[in-house]
Amino acid sequence: MSKLIMGVDGGATKSHIAIFDESGNCVGSTTYGPLNHEVMQGSYTELEERLGELLPLVVKSAGATVCDIAFAVFGIAGVDTDAQQELISGMINKIGFKNQITCNDAFLGVPAGCPECVGVCAINGTGFKLAAIDHSGNAVQTCGLGSFTDDYGGGHWYGVRTIGTVYNEIYKMGRPTIMREMLYDLLGITRREDYLEVLTEKYYCDKLDKIALNSIAFNAAAKGDAAAMGILEESAEQYAGAIARLILDMDFPAEKTTYVTLAGSVFVKQKVKILQELIDMRVSDALNGQPVEYTCLDAPPVAGAVAWAAQKAGINIEMPAIKAGLTAAGM
Repeated sequence: MSKLIMGVDGGATKSHIAIFDESGNCVGSTTYGPLNHEVMQGSYTELEERLGELLPLVVKSAGATVCDIAFAVFGIAGVDTDAQQELISGMINKIGFKNQITCNDAFLGVPAGCPECVGVCAINGTGFKLAAIDHSGNAVQTCGLGSFTDDYGGGHWYGVRTIGTVYNEIYKMGRPTIMREMLYDLLGITRREDYLEVLTEKYYCDKLDKIALNSIAFNAAAKGDAAAMGILEESAEQYAGAIARLILDMDFPAEKTTYVTLAGSVFVKQKVKILQELIDMRVSDALNGQPVEYTCLDAPPVAGAVAWAAQKAGINIEMPAIKAGLTAAGM
């Protein structure tokens, strides 16, 4: 049998699993629900049950057994600490995957977007998270725990900061901002007296377009609004500091270009790119001009799991072949 590798992207709402052979063919795949213990009523116990049922079935669909998988990479949301990594990796070992890496799903952006599976991934989507794999193979993740890690990012954060900034203008002598009119339009109001009542009713009853809300700061900044630009500068400072800290602390030699993958809906789908420009400037300043190259992730994260597994198994599969296989599999 051809040598097989497996990649898993286990999210909080949706998961992707793909099996490839050494010729670069996708020979087994599935799309599944959550594989994050934090959203399961049964927590770790339920996760272990799901993994034990799901993974052998996917491998069987490829005409193989777990023992035929040369290497597997499991990028799973909710693996935020060493203790969680050890626990969940142990579950996977019990199923029979002895040659495997279990990590936070943020790591998958590195092999998915960086040459040779080396670089940094910064995520700005549902949440704020960073992960890096350096030239010595060291893997480090930072941020991702909200106020505990002082994260200024993730789609929800921009909307909340917009709401607060507008409130400051109305009731705290905050600086004027065109975000007020933009948010009023989104809420369908004209009077400041209606602001909190309509906002809270729509926000908590899920009647507010959250994507449009989160875009207000970006669109206002593009029009030169100082208050909106301040929101993006706050976020850029946090992302740039986290990126630069990883590069300085890990094995990323100053004479080599460090590759940074930008992932998540805010980085990838937001048309206004001011935030990325601000991050680039601040990282360059912190690193005294050390070369850094950025790319927005253009592949599903499971592609990174497959690429990393291939590297660990000593198999050469180019990313275009992985993308093509995943596309054919509907991922």
